[in-house]
Amino acid sequence: LLIQRFGEADSDAREELLSRLRKLFDAGRWDEALSVAEVAHDAPFATEAIAAALDDLLASGRTSSLQRWVAAARAAAATGGLIDYVESEALYRSGELNQAMALAVQAAESLEGDLVARAHLVAGRSAHLMDRPDRMGRHAELAAATAETAGTREGALWLRHLRAIEQEEPDLTERVKEFRAAARSGLKQSLMVAAAELGGALVEGGLPDALDGAQAVLALTARGADPIAHTSFLSVYSGALLISGRYEEALEHLDALTSLAVSNAIAFALPYAEIQRAKALIGVRRFASATRTLSLLERQMKHKPGEYFHARIQTERARLYASVGNLERALAGLSLGPPARLRRTDESGFFGWQSLLTAVAGDSELAQIRIAQARRAGRGLEVESLTLLTEAVIGLSDGERDDAAGRIRTVLEAGVCDPIVIAVRAAPHLGAFIAAQPPLRPALQRLLAASQDVSLAASLGLRVPREAKERTALSPRETEVHELVAQGLKNEEIARLLHISLSTTKVHVKHIFEKLGVRSRLEAARALRDDV
Repeated sequence: LLIQRFGEADSDAREELLSRLRKLFDAGRWDEALSVAEVAHDAPFATEAIAAALDDLLASGRTSSLQRWVAAARAAAATGGLIDYVESEALYRSGELNQAMALAVQAAESLEGDLVARAHLVAGRSAHLMDRPDRMGRHAELAAATAETAGTREGALWLRHLRAIEQEEPDLTERVKEFRAAARSGLKQSLMVAAAELGGALVEGGLPDALDGAQAVLALTARGADPIAHTSFLSVYSGALLISGRYEEALEHLDALTSLAVSNAIAFALPYAEIQRAKALIGVRRFASATRTLSLLERQMKHKPGEYFHARIQTERARLYASVGNLERALAGLSLGPPARLRRTDESGFFGWQSLLTAVAGDSELAQIRIAQARRAGRGLEVESLTLLTEAVIGLSDGERDDAAGRIRTVLEAGVCDPIVIAVRAAPHLGAFIAAQPPLRPALQRLLAASQDVSLAASLGLRVPREAKERTALSPRETEVHELVAQGLKNEEIARLLHISLSTTKVHVKHIFEKLGVRSRLEAARALRDDV
């Protein structure tokens, strides 16, 4: 009734009502102000309301409300740089990165003061997610040059830091210190500093200490944090856990990341969570779940800008195939090389995995070439560990056991354990060598326990606890066999990988069929996919 009467009022009465309703701005009653804007279709009111509400909406992560504000303003025929900027913020959060960047650039041309810098920050963050480091750097500099508030200057410095990590610039430690010194006090800033230190450690080392520091900051997030800063931190933290071989912990934090991104409509964070989830699932031998995750992500990202996901999907599939003993298929997936315009850290990691798997396959000469390519592409902690492990595999084949042991020890001390898990799965003789070294044996035992490689550990003389199962579920051994059946492996291949006899393998497959109520290997594979 009130809406109908408002529509029937003359222009003077409407102006009087809207003037009085502007008191909602002072009271911070943004939901009510939005309702008025949606009904009034008044461009000045909608523009003033957005200007007043913007900081609160962004700080609270209310992306859906932001989208409604933009729709209300556009419906009222409101135009100008402010509306363009607000829409670019909404588009950025929803993952429409090309549109967000274009609209932010357009907004910056007509805005004044600190809003110009904020528009450049949106453009720079969008460029970052689309793997366009040059544009990202340009917008970071423009934001720094036009920033008028401490928060915006902090945002520009953060963007500069992200670019420095991507480019693996030589002064990362100093840049982290610079950001820490410039950051204001608060939970958002603590998350940003912890993410910066983790990012620096992933390039220059010191990962265990950085993870300890990040874990301490994580305990504070129960009090509520800026959603963008929180999701960014969880993404970096989960990635660091994965490189360290702490897969189950990573899965817990990836669940939290997904929940946070969904509840705050931060769509761009979801694909990053999924690619890391696939890596973690491979780490704990849940191969069918990982396959399904990668296939869904590949379809979602097929026409999206940026090469990051295309390269990561190739790499994760190679890790998966290597884990089930199919080195030929693993290397075939990497044979075309990294996509063009890939970030240094990602390109070097791609070549690093190529080098390790090539060495495990027995081609030492080509592996050396891949090592050189990886080191030319980047200097990050993961690629250095991958190349050291590659050299250890080559050294073992050449009889250089002491050098191989020294390189493996260096990798373990750096806290980069994931490549060791994959390499030992693909090359059990490497696991046997590590298990025979008293200083390295306990680390391998802990690592295989974390990756749930029970059969592999047993074959190396290492005892690791089996995960408890419900009486009606598949046994731990049957679960291992089921995962390999779902990957299309034959009984002979499963027996070889799990170090059991062919007859025992057949018995396990028979029990799996009976417990699942299926009649074929295809139905068993489908049952596992449906149980994800």
